Amino acid sequence: MAKLYLVRHGETDYNNTYRFQGQTDIALNEKGIRQAEKLAQYFHEIPLDAIYTSSLQRARKTAEIIGNAKNLKPIATDALREMSFGIWENMNSEVIQKKYAKEWKDFFANPASVTIPQGESMSAVQKRAYPEVKQILDRYPEGNLVFVAHGGIIRVLMCTMLGLDLNRAWHLHVGNASVTCFYYWGRSYTLDFANETLHLK
Repeated sequence: MAKLYLVRHGETDYNNTYRFQGQTDIALNEKGIRQAEKLAQYFHEIPLDAIYTSSLQRARKTAEIIGNAKNLKPIATDALREMSFGIWENMNSEVIQKKYAKEWKDFFANPASVTIPQGESMSAVQKRAYPEVKQILDRYPEGNLVFVAHGGIIRVLMCTMLGLDLNRAWHLHVGNASVTCFYYWGRSYTLDFANETLHLK
């Protein structure tokens, strides 16, 4: 049975200081590099057919470290880029809550349809990402795949694959360098486990 592993990139300084990254291209920090190396160890005994990654460097670097250990070259795609947080990008979450109090409340209450100015809603992310995800999975009907992406993207994919309302997306925790696994066949998905982080201990 085919498996899809959804991997969030390692830590960045923005993650460490609660700043919104979105599509701002931030590099992994030293801890993030170590986390990616532990991900490579995690996948050491797991056969993989391909690694796909967001084109943003924090995901690409994480994917490259895994790929080097598996002798696989990651394939980058813009479809797996993080959702755009528009004018909130590069801002600390506490500052955003004070400066955009209503927008903050609305976005976390209804992320499926609320769009941050110059950004994306989760519905827009779903329309951007999921069609390409389906095409990729169709190429590997019996394969084991890794997608290295971002917290927002992984939440959207989890909701989509489980048939959950996108407004539930923020109820799913996706930690840095975590692994979430689905069995898949055709358009059917079964969650095996979510937000696995024991490899980081």
